[in-house]
This record gives sequence, C-alpha cells and structure tokens, in this order.
Amino acid sequence: MPSASGALARLYQPRIREHAARVRGDKRLERPDVTVTCRSPVCGSAITLDLLIHDGALTAIGWKGRACTLGMASLGIVVRSASGQTKCQIAEVGRRLSGLLRGEETEFPEAWAELSIFCAAREYPTRFGSIVLPFDAIAEGFAKAR
Repeated sequence: MPSASGALARLYQPRIREHAARVRGDKRLERPDVTVTCRSPVCGSAITLDLLIHDGALTAIGWKGRACTLGMASLGIVVRSASGQTKCQIAEVGRRLSGLLRGEETEFPEAWAELSIFCAAREYPTRFGSIVLPFDAIAEGFAKAR
C-alpha cells in the first residue's frame, strides 16, 4: 500500500502546481455576457468566471480564483482548453472528469488530455468538488446566458 506522503506527492505533482500557477492572478473580462461565482461546499474553494458566449460556444473566459491548488489547476486547464467549445462539449468533458475521479477509466479529447493528472486525486473525495468547480461554473454560466 502506498504511503500517505507518496500519495500526497502524486496529488500535488509539479504539473498540478504549474497549471495552478497560470491562473493565480485574476484576469477579469470587462464586458462579459455572464458572470458566475461557484463555491465548493466541502472545502470552501470559490471561483468567479466571466464568460463570453457567441453562437453557442464559449469564446472568452475571465476569472477570479480563491481555490485550493487542485481547483486552481483545474481552472488553469479549463481556461486554456475551453475556448471555442460548446456547452455540450464542455459538459461531456466535465462528466468524464467526474468519472475519472470516481475511478473509471476514461480518455479525454486531445485539448483536455491534461485532466488525466487528476487521477491522483481519486483517494481524496473531499477534493472532487474543487476540481470540478470550473465545469460547474461554466454550466451555470451557459444556463444564465439563455
């Protein structure tokens, strides 16, 4: 059985920290179509997303993140990968991420391949809410933009 310190080292691997570092500074949009704030009830992580949506696709994302390293890493991947994607495409990736966290084998579309780094979080269900937070916020944003 792996040690607790080994599991934590895998969880907070350098790639996770690199993705989180990309979004540490807030980058808000001046005129978003919709702004959404979501919070994980388990850990208190929170993100605010400013979204521009055109012809059913997400065209720009602004953010303010106050989340743990895992939530910020997920946000970093979302910010890099979601532009140009539709509500359904992003929701499908979010479903695959949730499945991965629950232990399912899954593959991500190429633009989202880095989400596989979260397989190390499977042993930490209290972190799942923070990891999927950007996907929850985007889903809420698309719903509000109608």
